[in-house]
Amino acid sequence: MSTPPIHIQCVYGSSHVKHLMECFIPALKRSTERPVRLFTINFDPANALRLERSIVDEVEIVDVDNTATQKTGFAENHNLLFATSKPPEHFVIINPDCIPQPGSIDALIRRKQVSGDRVGIVEGRQWPFEHPKEFDPLSLETPWASGAFSLIDSSFYDRVKGMAELYFLYLEDVDLSWQAWLNGYSVLYEPSATVTHFSGGRFYRGDLVSAEQYLGLRNFLIISKRFFGSDGERQAIEMLRAFPDRNLAEVAIGEYFDTYKDRVPTDYVGRSHKQVKILGLNRFHALRKE
Repeated sequence: MSTPPIHIQCVYGSSHVKHLMECFIPALKRSTERPVRLFTINFDPANALRLERSIVDEVEIVDVDNTATQKTGFAENHNLLFATSKPPEHFVIINPDCIPQPGSIDALIRRKQVSGDRVGIVEGRQWPFEHPKEFDPLSLETPWASGAFSLIDSSFYDRVKGMAELYFLYLEDVDLSWQAWLNGYSVLYEPSATVTHFSGGRFYRGDLVSAEQYLGLRNFLIISKRFFGSDGERQAIEMLRAFPDRNLAEVAIGEYFDTYKDRVPTDYVGRSHKQVKILGLNRFHALRKE
């Protein structure tokens, strides 16, 4: 009996294509002993530079057409890939600026298999910049899992209707993790599943505002209201107004009120879990004790 393929999802831009073909895909094959089906989509429908549907290094590439009229967000793209691939058991999401290390995907799968029926997400370890957020060294439970490299249970993802598309980019992984905890699933951290991640945050110019910084501020208001209601929204606004770049914070607050406030669903307000917490501006975890 043949081993079923593992479904991998990756959202990319034109600048990633060379890296994907020369580094990412060869590494992907070494990350698992299973057959690999790689589902990809270019977030910019106006860009003609795309991966081709083909088999490269024994990895089957299924590039999905982006039929939108403008650039599409992280959650929207992954939801489309999930609907296209229909993974029967679980799937892996990975950023295009990553290189999965040998055996890393198999390590994610093994952790899920030995940890019970209610595992929603298993996150891998990023290198060389490992996230300092807390995790339990015995249970491996962690408050949230990064969308850079994680294995997700298909039934859980389908149950919550995928990632929340309102964010566009940043914090949708925290949102998904909180939905896991509040629906009776666990979120785990598997340190042996390593991915090299060329995260841009370490190398941003200090004199320029990054999209990550701005969207992080705006989306902090969204996630605060979504899970903690009007009280959460009020406290989030207070935190933003204490942010050093007050002009940037006020722009984010203004966009939130003009465009997002009335669109934020509040179906999770009133539900609680010890892992669902805000400890500061974009702080959803305690720092790990060395």
